[in-house]
Amino acid sequence: MSPKFPGASIGIIGGGQLGRMLAGEARRMGYRVAVFDPDPESPAAALADRHWCCNFSDRRALEEFANAADVITYEFENIPAESLFFLDSKVSVLPSPEILRICQDRILEKGFLVRQNCPVPAFCPVESAGDLAKALQIVGIPAVLKTARLGYDGKGQAEVLAQSDLEPAWRRLGGFPAILEKKMSLEAELSVIVGRSATGAVTVFPIPRNCHQDGIFDCSLVPSGLGERVERAAGEIAVEIASALGLVGVLAVEFFLTEGGRLLVNELAPRPHNSGHFTLDGCITSQFEQQLRAIAGLPLGDVSSRGPLLLRNLLGDLWAQGEPDWGTLLSLPGLRLHLYGKGRPLAKRKMGHYAVLASSIAEAREIDERAQAILRLRREG
Repeated sequence: MSPKFPGASIGIIGGGQLGRMLAGEARRMGYRVAVFDPDPESPAAALADRHWCCNFSDRRALEEFANAADVITYEFENIPAESLFFLDSKVSVLPSPEILRICQDRILEKGFLVRQNCPVPAFCPVESAGDLAKALQIVGIPAVLKTARLGYDGKGQAEVLAQSDLEPAWRRLGGFPAILEKKMSLEAELSVIVGRSATGAVTVFPIPRNCHQDGIFDCSLVPSGLGERVERAAGEIAVEIASALGLVGVLAVEFFLTEGGRLLVNELAPRPHNSGHFTLDGCITSQFEQQLRAIAGLPLGDVSSRGPLLLRNLLGDLWAQGEPDWGTLLSLPGLRLHLYGKGRPLAKRKMGHYAVLASSIAEAREIDERAQAILRLRREG
């Protein structure tokens, strides 16, 4: 793999906030940026040298896009794998389309994890309504029914708290292939962001403890406070997964930590991840720069922490009463604001985040409480 130095063109499939942050880091490093996304208001397109506003299956546009890029990557999983395989026949797509094919389907992903002897919650594939009774017998109650594809931020999921819930849940999710997964009692959720180069060099970012509200990522704490044993074990599992996949790029491995102290792999994302946004302010090299370094064939960067940090997600609900009070918010010490350039602040839509850098997690929490009070007053006022 010959290195792609600054001045080369980075192609990004998908134009959401992850693509925007990736494009911003690429521009900072001196790369040109091409974005392929059907949304004419794509946040990433605003930072690109050129935007292909085309359907992800448009072969003619994809070929033109491939001719304009020196290497291509993607910023979310819900892209036809066939389109990436087509692009990969023209120019390198990293991480490989085969990794995307596995990670965009929960049945394939769980099967891969089981073959690698990774710890996962009890689960059973559900290909049709005829599989429901068998799945319930294997998994038991309580459980969660999750669509195999196109699920994110809690979408495509339904709790099954009694046997009578299962068939209605199946119908509510459209009757598509799914998995039934044991619902665990959790102590915490955490994620490991791994960077891996074509030479097999690996970095593991500081590990955040993550919180969710209604299935949507809400905040991260770094350090996690979960202890060296848990963090070391999670890091080792994540590195093994990245190596087994032959990853070139960045991979997020989401974990459950059960009340009994077991680490279980929840899911994989072969791209920068919401829970890794803290690296923009909290690490010497961000997850986005690491993705670029890996796919461009450059040495991986130093991922050392800059210190304790709290990250808070900002949803479109904050705009219900008008623009939030950014002036007062930005008067808080150590707070750094990131907005994603999205035009319409819809409810539950991820519009941005802020990070609070402090001398301790306790101090970061105190500043976050003040920030939440400022935003709450604006919402209620």
